[in-house]
Amino acid sequence: MTAQDRALDKLRRRFIAIFVAVGGLFLLLAYGVIFASNVVQTDVSIDERLSEALDRAPIPAGSEDEMQSWLARNACMIVVEVTGKAGAGTYSFNTDDLSEKELNGIVARLDDIEDENADFEIDGRYFRAHRQITLDGAERESVTVYSVYDWTDDRTDLINSGVTTAVIYLFCLVLLYIFGQLVSRQIIAPVKQSYEQQKQLVADASHELKTPLAIIGANMYLIKSDPAATVAENEHWIENVDAQLARMSALITDMLELFRADSQAAGVKTEENLSEMLDGTLLSFEARCFEKNIELTQRIMPAITLNCYAKQMERLFNILMDNALKYTPEKGKIEVELHADKRGVTAVFTNYGAGIAKEHLTKIFDRFYRVDNARTQNASAGSFGLGLSLAKNIVMNHDGEIVCDSDGTTYTKFTVRLPKSASQAALLKRNKKTNE
Repeated sequence: MTAQDRALDKLRRRFIAIFVAVGGLFLLLAYGVIFASNVVQTDVSIDERLSEALDRAPIPAGSEDEMQSWLARNACMIVVEVTGKAGAGTYSFNTDDLSEKELNGIVARLDDIEDENADFEIDGRYFRAHRQITLDGAERESVTVYSVYDWTDDRTDLINSGVTTAVIYLFCLVLLYIFGQLVSRQIIAPVKQSYEQQKQLVADASHELKTPLAIIGANMYLIKSDPAATVAENEHWIENVDAQLARMSALITDMLELFRADSQAAGVKTEENLSEMLDGTLLSFEARCFEKNIELTQRIMPAITLNCYAKQMERLFNILMDNALKYTPEKGKIEVELHADKRGVTAVFTNYGAGIAKEHLTKIFDRFYRVDNARTQNASAGSFGLGLSLAKNIVMNHDGEIVCDSDGTTYTKFTVRLPKSASQAALLKRNKKTNE
């Protein structure tokens, strides 16, 4: 594993850790709020039951039947302790599900309660009690009323709910980890691709520079081998050196333009007339088309404007036209179109000649890529496989898209789509009114 791979792997693991930590924290807060809400609701519900039972104890107003009906509906047990001159007594209600031993144990624990509200546990069962004391000064009689609720089942439900919540939370953490793995690959992919492209760029640039440097070295050796030779006698070797220096200069220029397009260091966008710009570009290529006896057909909608980087847009038109001319045979044909609609501006460059096989269509925008994979084949034409990559970056800088279409044998078409601007919309509106 290279240092770059280790750095990317470290970055991916850090992203997963942060993703799981943040996601887990939010889930913990969400489940914690839900569980705490359940606990609070249970406490409030129990306290409300105890308070209601205490308010209606020891015997609700009404007949015996009404009292029994109320006791049947009420989940609380009522214990009444009376202390006075006549002695003391304890009375209990709603205790049918308790044995005498359990009831005595509860009463004994109630006697030890010092606060108005209390919780206690007896043999694995959990109780909560509210207490109310009334005094009758005349009779010197004290009445203590307790409402008692067995909340063992409620407590068990809360525990089960907490365990279920914890299991779901852990399961969600696992899902977050798995999802983080998938997302991290997608997020790291562009970074990894950028690293790979950077490595490939250095390797390809080194390869491109290696050949002219070797040729220059060989020619300089031949020049030095005969110190007495004149400039005229070494003219052939000197011309070779000049040609390779020009080639290296062209390569460095292309790489600098590619870097500027990558970094969007193109200055400020201005409103440009693309119709006039493209017309001027085609005019500069007419002589070369005439030399190869190529028919150049153009269909350019007038007065199309776009807020763009002017130099980059000129470079884009030059690259696409140069590419079309380069791969069009003598007596061939090139068609150039430019039109605007509601969606934006569309430029189409079509050359008729040798097409591009389908397996190459998705790769021709890669840096240093050539369809024939022969790096020296087009050296005389100054082709390094950077032009279309630069064109793609320029189009991306304008939030557009560029696609290539070819049948593989007879034609190749490059289509550039650029999003519309406010000025375009106004132009279309004016043209519509003029046509009406």
